[in-house]
Amino acid sequence: MKNSTRGALWSALVFPGSGQIVLKHWKRAIPFALFNGGCIIFLIVAIFRSTWTGLEQEALQGADINLSTILGVASTSLAGAKNYILPLMFLGWFLSVIDAWMLGKRLL
Repeated sequence: MKNSTRGALWSALVFPGSGQIVLKHWKRAIPFALFNGGCIIFLIVAIFRSTWTGLEQEALQGADINLSTILGVASTSLAGAKNYILPLMFLGWFLSVIDAWMLGKRLL
């Protein structure tokens, strides 16, 4: 398998930056991995905070807090967070794949 294909597949299917690691370009892998890792952490924190706030509001209204209430509030939180975080994650992932592919082409 060509270096360009191998690097692009690793970055696309495993994690952003893994294609650069496979091609032994560690310094190029770090920004991609940190960016997408940071986006994932930010997404989790945003969903958790929004869910917590929603559950507090439900409790103040006297609603019964059970698993279905928690899941409903969490899904609403995800719907709000995905509008601004997921496009950034996709962009970082896409740029990682393109970078790994171009890096593999240069190594030929």
